Amino acid sequence: MESSRTELVERFVELMGRMYGRRHSRPPSEWSDLELTMPQARTLFFLNDGPARMSDLSAHLGSGMPSATSMIDRLVKKGLVERIEDASDRRVVACRLTSEGKEAVEAFWRIRRMRREEMAGSLTLEELEVVVPALEVLVNAIGRRDVGPSGAHPGESSTARESERGQAATQA
Repeated sequence: MESSRTELVERFVELMGRMYGRRHSRPPSEWSDLELTMPQARTLFFLNDGPARMSDLSAHLGSGMPSATSMIDRLVKKGLVERIEDASDRRVVACRLTSEGKEAVEAFWRIRRMRREEMAGSLTLEELEVVVPALEVLVNAIGRRDVGPSGAHPGESSTARESERGQAATQA
């Protein structure tokens, strides 16, 4: 008997919840050795794309400037982030990863890849032949959902952030 769309959507949501619940139930010990909170980790990933103004970081994290500033202070003390002043406007402060910060992000990506390889290693060839095309479908669906008609992500000017980051990088 064919399932209805509603039933399939419900099953999809349930399975994704179970998958993410199990995946997040055991954080990799290598990552916890870095002693970072999730907001700090999100900040490092955000800055991995290039320097960003404090206001952009605050908006990305959904926090106020004082909270973002405190977090950056802690990351600076850990040697993972550094502040960059804008020579043309001393009120503007941008942040960027230090080499140690870049290494921390790279370590995270290595750990994540190893965990995915471990998961794939538990699948048979036949299961991989089913799962890989299904994941391609999901990735394409996410792309359709996240990209608006102009090709930009909803709520984001395609050039505004790149311009700000470019300015901060060239003035460093």
